[in-house]
Amino acid sequence: MRQNLILEKLHETRLLPLFYNDDVNVSKNLIDALTSASLNVIEFTNRGADAKNIFPELITYVENKTEVDLGIGSIKSTEEAKLFIDLGAKFIVSPFLDEEIGKTCQNNEVLWIPGCGTLSEMIRAEKIGAQLIKLFPGSVYGSKFISSVLAPCPWLKIMPTGGVTTDQDNIKGWLDAGAFCLGMGSNLFPSNLLNSSDTTDLQAHIESVIKKINSVSE
Repeated sequence: MRQNLILEKLHETRLLPLFYNDDVNVSKNLIDALTSASLNVIEFTNRGADAKNIFPELITYVENKTEVDLGIGSIKSTEEAKLFIDLGAKFIVSPFLDEEIGKTCQNNEVLWIPGCGTLSEMIRAEKIGAQLIKLFPGSVYGSKFISSVLAPCPWLKIMPTGGVTTDQDNIKGWLDAGAFCLGMGSNLFPSNLLNSSDTTDLQAHIESVIKKINSVSE
């Protein structure tokens, strides 16, 4: 199943990059930089008024890149979930737990990654069909929350988002605590590297982050 393949990719790279940009060309450049660094599971966040118009252009852009799974984040209703699934989203990420969104994803065989803040929410999400759970905002809970939750429930797959930085100690803290993978947004995309059509420096930055992750994971 596609869902399992996405999870395998995420566990291999230990990183889910996420971004929003209202410039289609900039967004395409970011995708190029990510895929060149072998990051092929990518979240475009539904945070701008034009997201629903930009997303299908990005889906078309990656349709010949069969290894790429482009999903959508910041989904807050079943209507949004249905819209972006119809537009081609390979997975849905929500900032909170909403059972109806979960059922919509399950009915469409699309990976659902809900945001949770308690162990009870995580177990509830899992029972609805969530195979990966987003701890959000990660900066509020900290890495010890993950290790504490995994002690009684080691089968859970948890991805902290918000508060994950490119600092080696921060990355190590999350992964050592048992994070399945890391959700990383603006820290992965320095603003000074976004607007150039030459993605060489951006790719180098992304690859430096991947090296830090690999050094912890080895």
